[in-house]
Order: sequence, then structure tokens, then C-alpha cells
Amino acid sequence: MERRTVLAGIAGGIAAAALPRIASAQARKGYDFIQVDVFSRNKLEGNPLPVFTNAAGLTDAQMQNIARELNHSETTFILPATGKGDARVRIFGTNNELPFAGHPTLGTAFVMSQTRPGRTSLVLEENVGPIPVTLEKRADGTFIEMTQNEPVFGAKADPKMIADTVGISVDEIDSRYAPQMVSTGTNFLIVPLKSVATLAKLKVGFSMPADQRKTFGTGAYYVVTGEPQVESRMIGASNEDPATGSAVGCATAFLVQNGIRKPDEQVAILQGRFVNRPSTLYVRAGMTNGKATNVRVGGYVVEVARGTFTV
Repeated sequence: MERRTVLAGIAGGIAAAALPRIASAQARKGYDFIQVDVFSRNKLEGNPLPVFTNAAGLTDAQMQNIARELNHSETTFILPATGKGDARVRIFGTNNELPFAGHPTLGTAFVMSQTRPGRTSLVLEENVGPIPVTLEKRADGTFIEMTQNEPVFGAKADPKMIADTVGISVDEIDSRYAPQMVSTGTNFLIVPLKSVATLAKLKVGFSMPADQRKTFGTGAYYVVTGEPQVESRMIGASNEDPATGSAVGCATAFLVQNGIRKPDEQVAILQGRFVNRPSTLYVRAGMTNGKATNVRVGGYVVEVARGTFTV
């Protein structure tokens, strides 16, 4: 009996010692997230995105640290609307907050639609302003399309400078259309290629000449081909993105502005083949008074995982 009493006392002491740790863990708050793949109907393709469904209570630093921990190109956080939109959405990369990004917008709208059955449109309040999104139930899934900010056309680049920088022949760039900076919320250098065959030659790990960086950035660029099936790559100085909704919006404006594609013609642009994340981005833009306008970018989204992050 004495031995049992001693053992019971030891067990009780251990349990009591553990109580503060358990209480501390219970006091910590969990934030649920849903991970989706954007611009694909197939799991493990497209561009992955974690979406925190209710981020109220998280500080800026916590959101940034969570995005860094998850280590995707972007992570989004849904917050109560501050204006006339359906929600405030903040987008964080691994190192900084972004004013706008394409696949995070579509992926977040998809997650929001799960708790808003019957809705055919949403407005996401992002740092660039309200982004309208439409939702269409189709036999093969929910098609989501956003309207981006009006395109702003910036500086044009010397094709030879671009060719020398990225390691291709200047003859492989379509000389009818100068590479150009375009923004629908984020700036991208759009480079038109003659043939999809050139895409395979492109590599990461370069940098723009020092005297060009102020105008064209340090290295990222988005290439498109003018062939019937348009394919693209988004290449930075150290990485490649599988599907870039913000850049493809700029590319769409470029294609329509230069007469490469007709106004309001929906074009399927392929991306991600070279990083084993095949993606399809559906794009279109109008034309008013000689200027590309009403840029729309759409695609499919599929859910792949759910989890809880404790802070």
C-alpha cells in the first residue's frame, strides 16, 4: 500500500507539473488555413497558396512570420472588410507584404466562396484597392475570374540588352514589339518571343545591367510567345514561378495593345511546365480609344489541404 501511495503521489506530482504547460498551450490561439492550387483543376499542379480563413487578431509581424514559415511564394490572410468589399485580404510573400498578386486573389476568392454558396461575385479589398471577382459553377469546377486594375504602360527595353542579359539571340525576340514594363497593380517586364522553342533556353540566375535596374528591376521578367498556343515563363534572378496571375494580366494588356490578340478574345496561356507545375491561365482584355483596358484573368482552383497554425 505504501508503494502504491508513493507512486500515486509521484504521478500526481508529474501531472501537476505538466498543468502549467498544458494551460499555456491551451491559451495559444489556432488559426485555420486552407491550401489550394490555383490555375489548375488537378491537385499538385498550378500555384500553391495557403489561405488563412479568419486572420483577425494576427499582427503584421505574425502574418509575415507565418508566411515565411510556410515558405510559399505568397500566403493570404482574410480579415473583416473595411470598406464596401466582402473582405479585406492581405498578401504576404516570404519577406514582405505585396500590394497585389494574381493567384492569391483567385485562390482566396475560391476559399471565400465555400462559405458563401450561391454568390456569383465577390470584391476583395487589397492594398491596390478593390478587386472584383466573378464565380461561375461549371461542370468541370468553379471558374473564377478577376478584373485587374487598368493597365499602365511604362518604359520600353532594348531587345538586344534583354537578349544579352538572358542568354538568347536577339533574333529570338519578336522585334515588332519592344519589351515593355506594364502594370495592373504590380510592374512586370513583358518580353515577346517569336517561338515557344526559345522558352527552354531560358535560365534563372542572371541580373539586369546595373544601369538598367532602376527602370527594369533587378532581374524578373515575363516572356510570352505569339504562337496560336501562347506559353509563358515568369523568371526571376533566382527562381521561377509556376503561374503568375498579376504578370499574365500585364501580358494580356500587352498582347491586345500590340494587336497580337484581339480585344475581348479569351486566350488560354500555359505556364509552369519547366517547374513541373503545369498551369492554365485564361485571359482577355478590351480595347477603348486605342488603349487596352478591362483586363480579366481567370482559372480553376482545387483544394489540397487544411491545417491550423498556432501562435
